[in-house]
Amino acid sequence: MEETSFVEASILAYRRRSFDEKKIARFQKEGRGQGRAESYKPWLTIYDVPSKGRSHRVFGYKIQRIHHLLSDIEWRLFLHLEWCDDVTDIREQFPLHRSRTCRIAKSLGLHHPTDTTSKTPLVMTTDFLVDVLRDGKLCQEACCVKPSTELEKKRVLEKLEIERCYWKEKGIPFFIFTEKIFFPVLTENLQWLRTLAFAHQSEPWTGFHQEHANVVRLAIPKLGHLMLKDFCAQLDQELALEPGSTLALVRYLLMSKAVTVDLTVPLNDRRPMTDFVLQNPIAGIEVG
Repeated sequence: MEETSFVEASILAYRRRSFDEKKIARFQKEGRGQGRAESYKPWLTIYDVPSKGRSHRVFGYKIQRIHHLLSDIEWRLFLHLEWCDDVTDIREQFPLHRSRTCRIAKSLGLHHPTDTTSKTPLVMTTDFLVDVLRDGKLCQEACCVKPSTELEKKRVLEKLEIERCYWKEKGIPFFIFTEKIFFPVLTENLQWLRTLAFAHQSEPWTGFHQEHANVVRLAIPKLGHLMLKDFCAQLDQELALEPGSTLALVRYLLMSKAVTVDLTVPLNDRRPMTDFVLQNPIAGIEVG
């Protein structure tokens, strides 16, 4: 087999990421940008575009499918959207109709985004289209995330204006988020909560995790004098669990909101158990 140089490989990789009408038609045939909830397929995945920083391919806790997030800022917003009770669906890399964006760009006297290689007008995307419950009514909101420094660039602002006008025509609010909106401690805590150690582990019997989560939940007020580290060590020993199992169950209870804690304060080993408050139990976890 003939060897490919690094430069040739880079060029080939770039061409795979470029778009022409044939590739756009293939994406449409694949159902990209279509579906809702678990059946939704994002228009772009982390494999389709060069990353400007770290990309994230994560399994959703609320919407149980793989989500493709193209930057750290998208990841941060995703954490908050997933945590919000009012959010019922999250569709990332949502495609906009090209005929509309081309018309809007022309009316504004702006150049529509175009593939630099094929010169094909690109399908523009919005980072997130979110379904939200407002006063019992299901609404939609379009969300874009950008580093604050990007908002100083004329071309970025032009493309955002096309995007804003698109959603305005559809009567859907359009929001722009930068890294400045996120409270670091809250974001770090939300990321910590998603690290569910037992999420992909098999259970010795059906309901094993639920049963032990209930025991841990009911132990919280009884052992409120302990710190989180000591609480988890004691329950691991009492329940004959592998070290770290109780901590995973605490995370599960917090993610399920059967237990709450102030997430604007760092969650560390020395957090007192008096900070953890029992709420209405989730399905499968009963109040003792």
